[in-house]
Amino acid sequence: MFRFRQLLPLFLLLWLVMPGSLRAQTETPAAANKRLFDRTVDELNFRTMETVYDKSFARGKFPASLRTSKARREFDNFPGRDDLKKLFQNYNGISDRFKSRFGKGRTDLVEFEKQLNTLLVDRNFEFFIRVLPRDERVALIHSLQRVIKQGAAQFNASEDPAPEDLAADGAAVPPADADASASTSTATEDLQPRPEVAAVPVSEYTPPRSLDVAPRHDWMDYLNLMLSGGSFLLLLYLITSVLPELRQRLDTLEETEDQPTPRPRRRAALPEDTYEDEE
Repeated sequence: MFRFRQLLPLFLLLWLVMPGSLRAQTETPAAANKRLFDRTVDELNFRTMETVYDKSFARGKFPASLRTSKARREFDNFPGRDDLKKLFQNYNGISDRFKSRFGKGRTDLVEFEKQLNTLLVDRNFEFFIRVLPRDERVALIHSLQRVIKQGAAQFNASEDPAPEDLAADGAAVPPADADASASTSTATEDLQPRPEVAAVPVSEYTPPRSLDVAPRHDWMDYLNLMLSGGSFLLLLYLITSVLPELRQRLDTLEETEDQPTPRPRRRAALPEDTYEDEE
């Protein structure tokens, strides 16, 4: 009985360790890569939200425990900023959908990196980080690129098809997300943030912007335009009306000063009144 009690902790330890080891042995490289992809997406979203939250709240700090989508969805510390709370919740849900872009169709390393890079050029991502100054946005994107490289370094390429097989039958392995294929061509070329857009919720985005489309203008732009036009019209009025009239008045005044002033006529002296003394 005493020996059994001594061996009981060992049996419990083996019982806890064996399921994990059996699962690790039975997990395929494709499943491990999918789990790595989801974990990398969570890390990218966490770092993005952490940077924006710390910038929005000078005395606040985004908790380091919110590294999963579920934990971030339950986070509710946005003092006095209900609009920011809604923005975070919307972006958390939208960005978490990137996990579905890998695991179907092509599952090689190239597709792994390409789908992760699409998050950095997504219009919702650009809108979410618009509150950051340009230098901080660039620094954030570079840090996220390093996270993607770290995830790619852990990628298991044991089941990847050979490059010549992909080139010979590219139609047999379609991309994981056909809608995102157009935006991923520039994922590793230029990741600078694009011009900012009007302040609307992330969930209400219009179709992707193009660099050929003129940027939107707000009421401040139109007010500046009206003030500039008014200043120009006022200057034109001064030049065409006020200045010529003022010049004419000055010329008239100079002509008046040049004419000799007529001397006043002297009146004849009256005889002096004299009175004789009466005796």
